[in-house]
Amino acid sequence: MIFRWGRGMGRGVTNRVMTRNLEGVWNRGTLCARQPEKRCLVLLAGSWANIRLRSLFGGAEYGSGSRPETGSWGSSSAAAVAYAPPRITEKDEKSWRSTQQIKFQNALKSIAPTNAETKILVDGANLFVDKMTIPKYLPDLYRNVIDPAKRTPDGQLTSPLARQIILKAITARSAELLAETPPHHPDIQLGVILMLGGLNAQPGATNTPVVPFTGSHKVLISVLEDATRPLQCRIHAAAGLGRIGREAAVGVPGGDLAVLQRNDIAASLSKVLVATDSQGPDEGKVWFRGRVAEALGDCGVAFDLNGRSDFIDNLMTTATNPAESRRVRATAIRAVTQLNWNGTVNVPLILHETTKQLSELATAYNAAIAAKKGPGEASTGHTNLDLYLSFRPMTAYQSSTLKWGLLNQVTRAGVGQHDPAVKAAYAVALPVINHIVSNPKTAVPIPAAQLAALDAWIQANVPADRKPTTASPKAVP
Repeated sequence: MIFRWGRGMGRGVTNRVMTRNLEGVWNRGTLCARQPEKRCLVLLAGSWANIRLRSLFGGAEYGSGSRPETGSWGSSSAAAVAYAPPRITEKDEKSWRSTQQIKFQNALKSIAPTNAETKILVDGANLFVDKMTIPKYLPDLYRNVIDPAKRTPDGQLTSPLARQIILKAITARSAELLAETPPHHPDIQLGVILMLGGLNAQPGATNTPVVPFTGSHKVLISVLEDATRPLQCRIHAAAGLGRIGREAAVGVPGGDLAVLQRNDIAASLSKVLVATDSQGPDEGKVWFRGRVAEALGDCGVAFDLNGRSDFIDNLMTTATNPAESRRVRATAIRAVTQLNWNGTVNVPLILHETTKQLSELATAYNAAIAAKKGPGEASTGHTNLDLYLSFRPMTAYQSSTLKWGLLNQVTRAGVGQHDPAVKAAYAVALPVINHIVSNPKTAVPIPAAQLAALDAWIQANVPADRKPTTASPKAVP
């Protein structure tokens, strides 16, 4: 079964709805704030989070020591593979509950945990991770293990120091589990990644944002870069890194992200995005590249610490690749508009490619209607959303503080001279975007006059240079 997961898009979101997340548990998603245009876009966030979680890897029973190996989306393709045995037994868990659980709950409240209390907290955190390997919990890891493990450090009675001890212990134990040879069952690996990506350094409350625990970034990077891992694990590692890049907060213990750490995350995502093993037209690889591109944009950095332009270059290479899927290209161009631009960024190229993608989408939309195939590809709405967000992001925080989107990038130092061009492009793009939004399932062609205005702007504003920045070593396709 597939669920659509509406992930938060950073601080500043005020409109909220209940959406069903990928584990099938009711969860708070987000809606974008209404914009001042006549036709407003109110769209769900999280376009790259449709992931199969349960029954990903066939139907063999866990605990037998081996099972059919599977392809990237759950189709059996090879001989039996041995997996690591459970780390603990049901008896071990029962013993801990009868002898240590009360001590653990008391230690959670300790403002300054003693050495003995620290050991109790670490043992409890280890249990959360090891419990994932108990066979009876495998059919519903989220409800049985992941959610309780995430909620424990989030508890109102948990002291800040106790929270840090638990978060660090969960991360360390997770790294041990993921490093085991032979590896654990793929569903267990995925469960560990989901847990790490959902840990909070600051649980959040009224007027206090939820802040992710950034200490898990090294483990998530190792999974992201490991081509031998199940693809779902790598996809969710990218999602976790994107959440860290997007929502880390200065001054929050365990939730701050140093410049060097942010650079390491962006460098990993950028490298993986264009890696040979990431390419290919199959469904899993397309989802993977889309998620990686999205996460790289969430990191918000265009240049590495040495001033190299690899991050923005690799995103633009993906965005302009004619062999890439339309949806991934749109995600990549949106990611580019979330980076910290300076005067060396080739704004005319980015603006031209954004409008060009919209023109291609609109042409395909009308062609599908003419062929009596409805409004075209199932991903049309998500692609359209990404192109809109390339101009104007979802929240006031993203607009004013992060300066995401073309309309806000031009307020940065050295970029302001492009403001008239951006506004002119937006004026011809918005009617096309709104038409697709207003007719998601109805076969109503985009008016020829709207397409003509968009295409005329594109033809009149061809960039003179196709290098993403003045520091870029080569032009993009």
